Amino acid sequence: MKLSTTLLLFLSILSQFSGKAQLAKGDRIFAWQVDAAENDDYEAAFTFAANACQESTHLSLTWSGLEPDAGEFDHDFIASRLDIANLYYSINDVMVEMQVSVTNIAIKEVPADLDEVPFDDPLMVARFKTALDTIFQHIPDIELAALNIGNESDILFGTDESMYAAFKTFLDSIVPYAKDSYFDLYGKELKVGTTLTLGGLISPEKSAYCQMMNEDLDIITVTYYPLAPDFTMESPTVVADHFDALVALYPSVEQPIYFAECGYASSETCNSSEDLQAEFFSAVFNAWDEHYDNIKYLTVFKSTDWSFEDVEFFEEYLGIDDPIFLEYLRTLGVRTWDGDGTNKLAYEVILCELEARDWCDVECALSNISTSPAHNSIQLFPNPTNGILNIISEAPIKELTIYNSIGESILTTNETFANVKDYSAGIYLVHITMNDNTLQTLKFSKQ
Repeated sequence: MKLSTTLLLFLSILSQFSGKAQLAKGDRIFAWQVDAAENDDYEAAFTFAANACQESTHLSLTWSGLEPDAGEFDHDFIASRLDIANLYYSINDVMVEMQVSVTNIAIKEVPADLDEVPFDDPLMVARFKTALDTIFQHIPDIELAALNIGNESDILFGTDESMYAAFKTFLDSIVPYAKDSYFDLYGKELKVGTTLTLGGLISPEKSAYCQMMNEDLDIITVTYYPLAPDFTMESPTVVADHFDALVALYPSVEQPIYFAECGYASSETCNSSEDLQAEFFSAVFNAWDEHYDNIKYLTVFKSTDWSFEDVEFFEEYLGIDDPIFLEYLRTLGVRTWDGDGTNKLAYEVILCELEARDWCDVECALSNISTSPAHNSIQLFPNPTNGILNIISEAPIKELTIYNSIGESILTTNETFANVKDYSAGIYLVHITMNDNTLQTLKFSKQ
C-alpha cells in the first residue's frame, strides 16, 4: 500500500512543525483578501478569514471607478466601496490596506479626460489630490495599515524609463500631501507605498527603475505569484530564493516590505494542485521567518476562488484569453467557489503555520491526525542517523517504504533495516505495513 499524496503532505508539514522552531508573530501583520463564495455570504467569508488570524484586509478601488470623468464622482461607488468598508471594518476591528489603482496591471485607470495626460502633469497631480480628499472623508473610522497608489505599474511601464520617471514625479507630489492630509484629518500617521510585482522588483531589466520609484516611500509593496512565462506555477521551492532576492535589494528595516498580494493557483492546468498550493504557503511562512526584520505584512490572495463569470470579466478587461492564465486566476483561492465553498488543503496548512507561531487563538486540525495505532511499539534507531536505520518492533513487519520530503517513494523492502548513508540530509517518512496489514507511519532525520 502507498500513502496518499495528501497524507504525505500532512505528515511532512507536521514533521516541520516538530523539527523546527517557528518564529513568534512579533510585530508582523497577517491579512486576507476576503471574497464570498457562490452563496454570496460575505459574513461567512469574513469569518473564514477571521478564524485564520485576520488582522487586516486588502481593499482595492480604481480612480476611474471613483471618478469616471472630470469632477464626476460616482456616489454609488463611494457608498458601496468606501462607506460600507468604513462601517464594517471598523466595527470588526480590522485594519485596511487600501489600494488606489491609478494604474492596474497593464491598464491606466484614471478619469476619462485624463487618459492621455502624463502622470507628471500638474493637472494629473491636482486632480488626484482632490480624489484623495474625497476618499479620506469617507473613511474616518478605518485604521489604514497602508495606502498604496498604483497597482503592478511595472507591467504597464515595461522597460520605458520615462514612464517610471513620470510616475516618480507624480508620487513625489502626492505622497507628502496624502500623509499630511490624513494626519490633519485624523491625527494619525500614514504609511504610503506603490505596488509592484516581485518579478519586476528583482528583474535585471526593471529593478533599477522600481528602486527609483520606491526611493522615498515608507514601504516596499509587492505582489507575489510565482508564475512561469506560460502562466503555469513554478515549484514552491523557488519561494526562498525569491524572498532572498527581494530583501537583498531592499535591506533597510526602516523601509519594511509589505506583500499586498501573495497567492498560488491550484489548477492542474497550471501544473499545480491543492497539495502544491499548500506547500507554497508553508514555504512562504518559513521564508517570512527568515526575513522577519524586513517583511512586516502579508496578504493571502485570496480567500475564495473566482467564479467562471468573474474570470470572463477579467478575460475581457485584460484582453487575455489564454486558458492557462484564466485557470490561474480562477483557482487562486484557498477555498472553492461552488455553494458555500470547501476548504482547500492550503487553508488548513495556513492555520497550522499560524498556530505554530502563536499568531492568534487558532487550532491546527492536521495535528489531530493520527496514522499509527495507540499501541504502536515500533522505534527507529538511531534517529537522527547518518548510516544504517534500524526498525525495532515487537510485532512482525511485512514491508516498509521510505518517502522523501516531496512524497516520492525511494525504497521498499521487507528487511528491518535500511542503509540511508547516501540520502540527502532532511526529514523522511517510513511507511510500515505489519503482518496483520495495519499501517504505521514514523519519521526520521538523515544528518
